[in-house]
Amino acid sequence: MKIKHSFLFAAILLMSTSLFAAGKSADELAALAVSGDSAISTTAISELRGMGSVGLDALFVKYSADIERFTKTGEADENWRRIANAIDTVAMQKDVYTSHLFWYTDLDAAKRSAKAQNKSILTLRLLGNLNEEFSCANSRLFRAVLYSNAGISKYLRENYILHWQSVRPAPRITIDFGDGRKIERTITGNSIHYILDTN
Repeated sequence: MKIKHSFLFAAILLMSTSLFAAGKSADELAALAVSGDSAISTTAISELRGMGSVGLDALFVKYSADIERFTKTGEADENWRRIANAIDTVAMQKDVYTSHLFWYTDLDAAKRSAKAQNKSILTLRLLGNLNEEFSCANSRLFRAVLYSNAGISKYLRENYILHWQSVRPAPRITIDFGDGRKIERTITGNSIHYILDTN
């Protein structure tokens, strides 16, 4: 009986949180996305992700000063970590504050968006996940150098719908120094960009 009540309470809480976020503007959701209440922030982030690039743009507008400050100083306090988490989760790319790129992970959704906007799809197939630290070496390089280039980022946003798919996990290696220090890194990884037409 206790389990049933707990389940019912959790369901009511989830529903009320979803209803709380429903009908809010992108700007209001952007503010809620960095809430200290994880139920509220998770729901707001999910709503922003569902809006596509519009949701991501709302975060960039709302937190432009914070993004600029972090870009200049590299200082990450708790507030910045919440902002970065919201931006990366909506975009599905790690460190997206440098690129401002929105990525689909559902190919059918990417196709619908491409059709609606009359654009081709640029799809990345990689080892690991683009929104995680330990994606393959190539995709980490893409994030750090390629996607973060202002000209390339602008061109991708204007001309393509972006999509990524993980082919399999990226292989990792752990180096144990024997004194409590350990380094974990990916050791290899291949990835490829394809351009897909409407078919």
